[in-house]
Amino acid sequence: MRNDKIKETGIVGSGGVCIDGDIAMRFGSYHSASMFFAFRIMLAFLATFSTALLAVSFTDAKIRPVLIFYDCAVAVLSLSLMFSKHSVVRICSALVAGIYAAPIIFHIKMTAYGFMIAANGYLTKGELPEQGTGQFKHLLTTQSEVSQSLYYFFTGLIFIVALGAVIACVMRIDFPVLFIVTFPVVELGLYLGFEVPVFAALLMIVSWVTVLSMNIINHTTNKAGRKNTFAVHERTKTFYFTSSQAKAEFYTVYIRFVALLTAGVFILVVLFSKISGFYRPASFDELRYNLHHAVERFDLTHADDFLIDVNGGSNLYGVTTVGGTNGGVLGTTNGITFNGSKALQIKTEAFNYTMYLRGYVAGEYKDNKWQPHDGDSTIREVGDELAQKGYYVQDLDYMLLDGYDESTGSHTAQMEIKVKGACSKFVYAPYGTDYSTSSVMSENEMTPYNDAYVRISQSNTDYNMIYKNFSAPDWYSRSAMLGSCMLDYEKSIAPTMAMYEDYISKHYTKSEKLKSLDEMYDYICTNYLDGSPEYAGYQQVCQAIKLYFHDMGFTYDTNPGKTPDGEDFIEYFLTKQKKGYCAYFASVGAQLMRKFGYPSRYVEGYMILPSQLNISTESDGIYDVEVKDKCAHAWAEVFIDGVGWVPAEFTPGYDNDNPNLTPKEKGTDKKNDSSSQSSKPDTSSSSSPEKPKSDSSKSNVSKSGGNNSKPSSDSRKSQGGGGQKTGGKSGGSNSSQAGKPAGKGGTNSGGKGGGVSTGISPAARTVLMTLGAIVIGIAAVLINRRRNLDKMHDRCSQKDLNKRVMAIYSYSLKYLSVLNIEVKKNISDMQLCNELLVKCHEQRIHELDSKLAELTAIAVQAHMSPERISEEDAEKAAEILRCISEEVVAKRADALTMLSAKFLYCLY
Repeated sequence: MRNDKIKETGIVGSGGVCIDGDIAMRFGSYHSASMFFAFRIMLAFLATFSTALLAVSFTDAKIRPVLIFYDCAVAVLSLSLMFSKHSVVRICSALVAGIYAAPIIFHIKMTAYGFMIAANGYLTKGELPEQGTGQFKHLLTTQSEVSQSLYYFFTGLIFIVALGAVIACVMRIDFPVLFIVTFPVVELGLYLGFEVPVFAALLMIVSWVTVLSMNIINHTTNKAGRKNTFAVHERTKTFYFTSSQAKAEFYTVYIRFVALLTAGVFILVVLFSKISGFYRPASFDELRYNLHHAVERFDLTHADDFLIDVNGGSNLYGVTTVGGTNGGVLGTTNGITFNGSKALQIKTEAFNYTMYLRGYVAGEYKDNKWQPHDGDSTIREVGDELAQKGYYVQDLDYMLLDGYDESTGSHTAQMEIKVKGACSKFVYAPYGTDYSTSSVMSENEMTPYNDAYVRISQSNTDYNMIYKNFSAPDWYSRSAMLGSCMLDYEKSIAPTMAMYEDYISKHYTKSEKLKSLDEMYDYICTNYLDGSPEYAGYQQVCQAIKLYFHDMGFTYDTNPGKTPDGEDFIEYFLTKQKKGYCAYFASVGAQLMRKFGYPSRYVEGYMILPSQLNISTESDGIYDVEVKDKCAHAWAEVFIDGVGWVPAEFTPGYDNDNPNLTPKEKGTDKKNDSSSQSSKPDTSSSSSPEKPKSDSSKSNVSKSGGNNSKPSSDSRKSQGGGGQKTGGKSGGSNSSQAGKPAGKGGTNSGGKGGGVSTGISPAARTVLMTLGAIVIGIAAVLINRRRNLDKMHDRCSQKDLNKRVMAIYSYSLKYLSVLNIEVKKNISDMQLCNELLVKCHEQRIHELDSKLAELTAIAVQAHMSPERISEEDAEKAAEILRCISEEVVAKRADALTMLSAKFLYCLY
């Protein structure tokens, strides 16, 4: 139904004069819609090619640029030409696209291996842990297989990017789609600060800016009911394109202009940077990381944390938060990930023990989550009494040591902490910290939450902490030393301390009632503590728990999977999962220490190895240590009378070590680092300093290795099996093939899924298959041309003169369409003739002024009149067709247009 509100309104000037009618647009040379189509294909190619070059650069893949160029060209052209107006072109391009994609589909397993290789290259270049991507080394035994798998992956990546680019540039003009399919690859490199190839970046920016500009201009140009080249919006008096032909002509020029302008600006910026030596400040990198980190970890369920912590505190799809875990939330993500980013920057004096920096502290396990106790009147009274003296509850450990430096081997030290990527709402501090004095000294408002963690103002991410440093080499020795000193609190706070110990006994000694915990407790008592847990000391209990984890085949794994709905986190971990990262072992360890009578809690924060000082800058005895996200950790802490809260480590591989750090990041060479990779606790290198004299009279732990022959054999069996399980975690059942001959390994991994044992390379196969498809396509075009020429001859020479004239008229219009002289409207033939003549005049064609009208009249008579067409009229129509073919089209068409006329339009 007609919309009466749409009017052909002209422009009304200030004097009231109305300029009504069409506004013509002329260019120095004629630009056809087909040229616009070709330019859009070129934009899609630029976007695809630049994305592929960046992906190859960021993964250090050894793939030649010429091969990338070929694959991008084939993928983009085959997909783009599916939108051609010629059916034979659409069919041939679909054939080429299908043959191009076939190897990817038929070798999907090798494509998956290629993804692992590329991911491994990316992580290796960024100096990050493999996180399971290195399993391809056990599956692909030759360099040829690795190269083939990598090529399959990049072929698939190029095809996917090309599909998105064609949709965004050819099928329609849509910048958001182009950005979605290309930017993720760019961000992968920017995220780790990789150097971006200038040429690839130039191509990417040119394609982005050009498509974005076209997208913005084209956004509101389609006004329904407009017939002019331009329409004027009645209210805003804004010009809009309404003619598709005018758009095609304008955009052809516009694409050239914007592309050249963008390239010129980019080149000038690069030249300026090279000549002046200007580089992006380091503060920009930190700002970019913080913004990315916040967006990456956003989750509506933790929106409150997101709003107050733009540099941490939330999670998204399993990306983790506080202390590298989940702020006490357990089993809701598949695992934890590290990107090697800076979490903290600290300045400290030297230390020779594993430094634990407490952040999040919680003591109540409920609904698969560790959270702080809400507190009661007792802890509030303790807090009030200490506050009157200017202390926090968290200062009690420091207050116990204050004044006993000589006997405890301690001294007061200071640590400067700058929060970078870590969650900024918690104070990170060593054990034995004086929080209250630190708060005053740093001029930061630190707020304790009962006796758990300490919060800090979100605007203050830099603070100085006063704490007690000590000379003992490990925490077991430290605890034994403090226990032997018989320390006591000053008389003025002794009653307050007694109240706090009652609170601890009430809230931190009750373990969960789980069958698996009871069974584990019984097994440890029987096999490791000689059936007498009441005589076991703190160190003996900790070592017994770690021995159980080792002997029962529990393994450290950063991607153990989620805890199923309805399952208890600890129960599922102990009975079915038996693999996990630090939060898993810390949770179980805290519960078990309670069963053994030790008050315990769950802690998240960061741990620093003393060897990391070796790679830190030092000035006047102060080390500037960079604490990466890979130092994030969770552990249990135990309260010991006369000692205070001390860390208890239960995670395999974390005994004075960090398995997530590389030897370079640890500050150790490979020789020294090899001994620390064992997950078995109490190796000969670390057992001696961990046995305090106070526990020397108890031989329970020493007996645990010999009292029961069955556990010992199980331990040896578990050690071997556990090793296989750990090594094969990523590779599945195929890990056992690592030592098999290369031929068999290649057959198993390639076989039906990979096909890597063939003699021809995937690149050569793709080229040959594509060339074969092109040959088939050319043959189809030639056969189609021959068939259509015969058909045209038969139709234009048939005996029925009326049908002959109608065929001649139809082919005349087809000849003119070669020169883009065509009108696609539902109008009468005579109206069509008039509009075609206008287009002919635009191209300075005047030979057809009378002939085209005469041919149209004869065709109308042949179609509408009951009278038969005479031989003379039929011959006149044929003569006009020859004039259009030989005098108009053939003389004005360039070489490319003639090729199109011959093989696509099939007219010559």
